[in-house]
Amino acid sequence: MQKNTFSPQKYLKEKGKLLPIEKCLISDGYNEQGFTMCLIVRKQPGGKFTFASVLVDRLCLGIKNSMSNCNFTSEQIDKLISEMETNAPIEEVSPTYFHNLIYGALDYAAELGLKPPKDFYLAEYVLDDDLVDDDIDLIEMGWNGKPMYVEGPFDNTQKILSVLKQSVGENGYEYIVKRF
Repeated sequence: MQKNTFSPQKYLKEKGKLLPIEKCLISDGYNEQGFTMCLIVRKQPGGKFTFASVLVDRLCLGIKNSMSNCNFTSEQIDKLISEMETNAPIEEVSPTYFHNLIYGALDYAAELGLKPPKDFYLAEYVLDDDLVDDDIDLIEMGWNGKPMYVEGPFDNTQKILSVLKQSVGENGYEYIVKRF
């Protein structure tokens, strides 16, 4: 007899967008910073929660990283929110603004020839691009009219720089080296 095991990926794929949105949170100061931590929480039947956490890079890469999961308790969600608050104050925003921010950054990165991390596909099962509206164009991307790549510890820097050189030219972007 085959044992029926639960698959979080399958649950996210089949149910993620259909669950009611409980809250959409972003790190405060998002207008001044190029990086914004975003957390969407959806309520499952029975009181548990599904979520997607996305680090948005409005300066260049679109999505820096993401994680998604389901069957979290309210205590586990509160812990995620507390951890998010250790980096910057957070505020609740409308689902439309939340999705405009994420998909605007994705579009900007795609225009530069950059793709989101491979694990972002799971977050997309929790997000809903149908919530994007015309205000997506009001969210500023880049820095002073150019992409600004801020190197991360797990980035394939040479590949990113190569894509930027090809899409906007040698002097068409800024680059910040971080020492880790």
